[in-house]
Amino acid sequence: MKVSATLTVLLAVAGTVTQSAARADQLANERAVASAIATKISALGQEEDALSEQYDFGVQKLASAKARVEAATRAFQDAEQERAKTIALLQQDAVQAYVGGGPESALGAPASLTNLDQALLRQELERTFAADQTSALDGYQLAEANASTARSRLEAAQNADARQLSLLSSDRQRVQASQAKLVSTEQQVRGNIATLVAQIQHEQLLAEQRAAAARLARLRAQEAAAAAAAAAKAREEAALEAAATTTTTTTAPTTTVAPAATTTTAPAGTLAPAAATTTVPPATTVPPPATTTPPPAPNVAPGGSPAAATAVQAALSRVGDPYVWGAAGPGAFDCSGLVMWAYAQAGVYLPHYSGAQYADTTHIPMSALQPGDLVFPANPGQHVAMYIGNGEIVQAPYTGADVQVVPLSSFFVLASQVG
Repeated sequence: MKVSATLTVLLAVAGTVTQSAARADQLANERAVASAIATKISALGQEEDALSEQYDFGVQKLASAKARVEAATRAFQDAEQERAKTIALLQQDAVQAYVGGGPESALGAPASLTNLDQALLRQELERTFAADQTSALDGYQLAEANASTARSRLEAAQNADARQLSLLSSDRQRVQASQAKLVSTEQQVRGNIATLVAQIQHEQLLAEQRAAAARLARLRAQEAAAAAAAAAKAREEAALEAAATTTTTTTAPTTTVAPAATTTTAPAGTLAPAAATTTVPPATTVPPPATTTPPPAPNVAPGGSPAAATAVQAALSRVGDPYVWGAAGPGAFDCSGLVMWAYAQAGVYLPHYSGAQYADTTHIPMSALQPGDLVFPANPGQHVAMYIGNGEIVQAPYTGADVQVVPLSSFFVLASQVG
């Protein structure tokens, strides 16, 4: 019965171990899936950030186009005013020449403008008006034509930029929709991982409890067997002693001699049993409870200009703020928006587009990086981050990932210095 009970416990423990091993394999698979999804999310994030920078560039182009359209509109309005003045002057001179009875009139009496022959009117105007008046009229007509042409072209460019912005916005929505699906799947996988980990931990706890119970049962069985053996031996010794006493009583002589006092001498070399001692296990040193300390602040290396140092500290103050398409602070940023906002705190103003930031700053080798310098991928119009020293950067990566400090990676191959 004892063997059967022990075997049952061992089989139960073995079954638990096998089940835990199967769950561990499943957990490894789930973690591999989560890692693959995280890689896809990061790649989509980089694509979204590149689209965001193109969107920022499109916004700049649109603003420039609008400014040119406004300037052309003002020029056109000025031309309209000049045309009105010229028409008024022409009308006034025509009335004086033909209605007021000027010296060039063919008749002695005034004549109505509506009754004059148009060809005669044109000849008289050409002969009567000064050359500067004709030049003013021609200049107006040219200005009107130029302004109209410029306005048409700029409005076409403005519409083209608006269409480009619409396309970029559609691309952004596509990338974000893909990211949302991946994030949802990742959350589901992480939930599965958490469930599996909890199950494995529970099963391991049960296995440990069962193993402890089995050990306790074996110990109690051993103690019971030892006690039974000791009792049997005691009974055997008592029976032998009783038999010896009976034999001595039967064979003894009738004359009783008082026995001399006997001294029992222990055989040489025999030691008296030592008193049982209880060994106290050594005191166990309990480590002090772990204290939770916040992660250390990023270690910013010295170097760079005062403006760069201010920009680095400003950017680091926004760590944890969300990434938002086209945002430039103070509570949300895209990559170039974070750089622009950080340097604005130091009184340095950069454009809100990574490509323009690279173009407007001094290009330096990656080996010469100082805190506050900017780093870019091979296409600087796709992303920008700020170097903070000690091989680390601060950046606004993509939707779903907040402003963060991460190691400088091989993704960045271009560098520039502000100021």
